[in-house]
Amino acid sequence: MQRQLSVGKSEDAVSPVIGTVLILAIMITITGTMLAWGIPQIQQSEAYAIYTSAQNNLLNFDADLDHVITQGEGASRTSTVSFSSGTFVKRDNLDEIRYYYTTVAWSDPKIVGVKEGSTAFAMLDRNEFVDDYRVTLSYPNTCYDSESNEVTYKILTQESCEDLGYTWVPEGTQWTGTTLAAVVSEFPYPLTYGTSATYTSTANTTQIGGFYIYGTDALSYRYSSVSGVFKLRMFNGGMFADEPGGGFYKASSPLTRTISDSESYKSFTVYQTDYRISSAAKTLSAGNFIFDARNEGGNDISLDVYSIRIGVTGETSEGIQNYYTNDLDFIRQTDNFFTTADSVLLAKDYGMLSAEEDVVFSQSTPFDFRILERTINVNFSLR
Repeated sequence: MQRQLSVGKSEDAVSPVIGTVLILAIMITITGTMLAWGIPQIQQSEAYAIYTSAQNNLLNFDADLDHVITQGEGASRTSTVSFSSGTFVKRDNLDEIRYYYTTVAWSDPKIVGVKEGSTAFAMLDRNEFVDDYRVTLSYPNTCYDSESNEVTYKILTQESCEDLGYTWVPEGTQWTGTTLAAVVSEFPYPLTYGTSATYTSTANTTQIGGFYIYGTDALSYRYSSVSGVFKLRMFNGGMFADEPGGGFYKASSPLTRTISDSESYKSFTVYQTDYRISSAAKTLSAGNFIFDARNEGGNDISLDVYSIRIGVTGETSEGIQNYYTNDLDFIRQTDNFFTTADSVLLAKDYGMLSAEEDVVFSQSTPFDFRILERTINVNFSLR
């Protein structure tokens, strides 16, 4: 008898194979999802941890700097600072800050076009009492290149300036002129950081107000990561931070001292700091460091005022304005008091806008406004 081999269809053998394939597919999907979502999340968490560690270290240094700035000439402190990634550097004149003030209650000049490099600016009385202003500009030590109509801040001595064929403008050099159709122009040198101004009415000699222009030196930290770029800026005794997806915000308040009662300020003081780096290394990468800071003194400016107007240009401008409006009762002001024809003229002939956003504080009684200029020497060394 011949045997016959019978091969029948069996679902019992197929089912385990299908199950195994499905399980593998699910595992691959889950693994892919974890790789696509989980790893970036881990990397972002690591980046934020690196940034917050650097920020905490620099906040401690900022607190030490506050003591050095406020304790007067000769004060010093040593701080330890560590960061595992990123760079730390001093950046000159990174942003610009302008302090305008009024010394009378009956006039309130609205000024536009004041900035470093300007060869003209415009001003009108918001209260419409003053028709024309007499303006006196005072310059700091300045090295002026007449061919480019620019100043250089890297040349600090008269000898080195004149060796290059430039013009040395000694501190205290003044120019006086009047507004013509609301415009101040034809002054001999562009406005520079450190320039100040006072103004009166052409009808009398009573001082109405003035302004100061500063470039803000910043001790700057920058960290580029998979999440984006993190930035920290230290200046004027405070720190402003910028994280990916946002703008600069106050991480530590600038040094501002106020005396007030329930209704008004009696005194309002700001610190304006200039940083000098004495160490050979000007830029630091990741590591452990010792920072030595020393107060080298500066000028004290004291004025009796009725209002303060602060203008800021640069990356930190929004953060600074928010600080003054949220913490110190300033208000934002962008009013345009120039006619349409004047606005067109300012734009066409002078390249300036007829409205600028400033933050303003004013009151009906005078108060003491002080700008304390301080130079801080910082030395870096490895720990």
